[in-house]
Amino acid sequence: MKAETQGPAPQNAARTLSFLGQTVLAELVWDDVPRSLWRCYHIMGVVVPLEGIYEAGHFLVMDALEGGRFPEELFWVDIHSITTLERRTLED
Repeated sequence: MKAETQGPAPQNAARTLSFLGQTVLAELVWDDVPRSLWRCYHIMGVVVPLEGIYEAGHFLVMDALEGGRFPEELFWVDIHSITTLERRTLED
């Protein structure tokens, strides 16, 4: 995770798991890209890092706007900020 926000994990396991099954808006940043990128995802799974085995914790996600056949990986190190979106029903 970047800077002070540190994204959802691994600092707080309960917060990380609270994203499971939620729709989120994530701000993504990379060192070689000058501007952040905002994406909307459905969080389908959590892959926790295991020291010495697999260090890159991430979410398994589906793009909330475009869908897809298979989940993608959203690595915690790329998340600058993340927030859940409230689901609302459309009224006629």
